[in-house]
Amino acid sequence: MSAEFLPLGEVVALVDAGAAGANAAWRAALVARDHRTALRFLHTPTDADVVAALAEEIAARLAIEVRCEALEGEVLPGVLAAARRAGLLVMGARRGNPLRDFIFGTQAERVLRLCRVPVLVVKRRPAAGYRRVLVPVELAPAAGRVIAAAAAFSRDPAMQVLHALRLDHEATMRTADVPEHVVRSLRRRATARAHSVLEEAIARAGAACSALPAVSFGDAARVILARERAMRAELVVLGKRGRGLLADFLLGSVSRRVLAGAGGDVLLMPASA
Repeated sequence: MSAEFLPLGEVVALVDAGAAGANAAWRAALVARDHRTALRFLHTPTDADVVAALAEEIAARLAIEVRCEALEGEVLPGVLAAARRAGLLVMGARRGNPLRDFIFGTQAERVLRLCRVPVLVVKRRPAAGYRRVLVPVELAPAAGRVIAAAAAFSRDPAMQVLHALRLDHEATMRTADVPEHVVRSLRRRATARAHSVLEEAIARAGAACSALPAVSFGDAARVILARERAMRAELVVLGKRGRGLLADFLLGSVSRRVLAGAGGDVLLMPASA
């Protein structure tokens, strides 16, 4: 199915001479082509020749224009400054020094903590647009915006919109000798309510969005990663909640675990996006 995408705003990609940088460059180029928007590669002066050659190859193969910009000095401030004027920031997933990553987070996480535009973390070499998209959401008003954003990146009319229901309270009820049929009845009611809220969120996302609601049970990150593997998702779209200064220092537990454990790409949408 061919999707008609609306203009997104400039796509900015952080590109280096490694495989992760090349993956980010190709994915950013596909997104920019599909959304008919500008594309810019950010790189260090050391990688200028490699990135220029990659940009030339991409421009020729996809028939798009690619601008390259060298970042002088510290990379992170330069990336954040460029992202403020962009519609999407794209970067490859990589691991550096384990101790440094434990203290400061991966490069992607440092950008995600501070970036106020959507960030796409690329884990695979892309071949085409996304066709299997998973959208985990909370039962909150912002769910509709996250679903709508996911629809703008998906070529699959049947995305999966997933909510994970925690079952901690069931153990407490069983400990208190609440009859099993009561526990099961409450679970059915919670499931029905969650399905209803998901259907309303999908409707709010717009007529162009055709998504399938799904409810699973258990820890959110484990549920998301299990569903991602089961459906072989190419993209997971998560909403990033703002919590003031603490949110700027720590990614949410679910986002962090999904970002680390997902086999496919991950798109994080800030609450203000």
